[in-house]
Amino acid sequence: MIQAFAQLNEMPFSQLEQYLDLVAISIAADIVPITGENRVLAYFGLQQLNRDPRPGIKAILELSGMKRELVINDIVFGIAPRINAAGRIEHGGKAVELMIQKQEDLANFLGDGIDEQNTTRKGLDALITDQALQQIVDDKDFHSRKSTVVYNPEWHKGVIGIVAFRLTDKYYRPTIVLTKSNGHVSGSARSVKDFDVYNAIESCADLLDQFGGHMYAAGLTMKEENVPAFIQRFEEVVQKTIEDRMLVREIEIDAELNLQDITRSFIAS
Repeated sequence: MIQAFAQLNEMPFSQLEQYLDLVAISIAADIVPITGENRVLAYFGLQQLNRDPRPGIKAILELSGMKRELVINDIVFGIAPRINAAGRIEHGGKAVELMIQKQEDLANFLGDGIDEQNTTRKGLDALITDQALQQIVDDKDFHSRKSTVVYNPEWHKGVIGIVAFRLTDKYYRPTIVLTKSNGHVSGSARSVKDFDVYNAIESCADLLDQFGGHMYAAGLTMKEENVPAFIQRFEEVVQKTIEDRMLVREIEIDAELNLQDITRSFIAS
């Protein structure tokens, strides 16, 4: 977008290089494929991050104790969670304010606040995940289901997406975590490979106020009285449309294999 704006306004590309660090952070934080143009932007963005981090990023790096040369994983697991925590716990504007801050003392102050929010987020994440797992254990019909839907009106809306991801990772089935927010029930959905959770949710549209998303992740809202009917309908849709193979996690291995290594025992294992 910035490049298109610059071209339209005849701005030299050299003026844009200062923003490559934010581009690299966006690429890493959004977990998009680092190929093609994304790879080039991430490469030069990392150089910018390592050479001259802006005050807001410098504050995050100091708080997270990262003093080595940064790689993409450092953004994914160190920088991005802290930026995201602001929006999950309070308001995303705090992270934006930190990113554009030019004064180091103010950046450090804002960074401290966001680091505290990240600590809060981790605590809520762990607590709600444990409570959701207990709900699943207590559900006598769990083993006959092909979907997981859990609900607690007290859960913090800002972390239900993370919890949905964790439940999907553990039980490997389409998962929705629901909580109450602003008088409505809000939910976050995550899916398994090749199953379109958005289409499954769309099949329950008459029970919902709003929904949106894509094949592997979605959000939705509904009236609280519709929750039991939604859980039942969603399970019915998943039962009818999911293939058994989709409920088995694939182990993807990218490695060289010699022909003589393909033996009967190798195949059996």
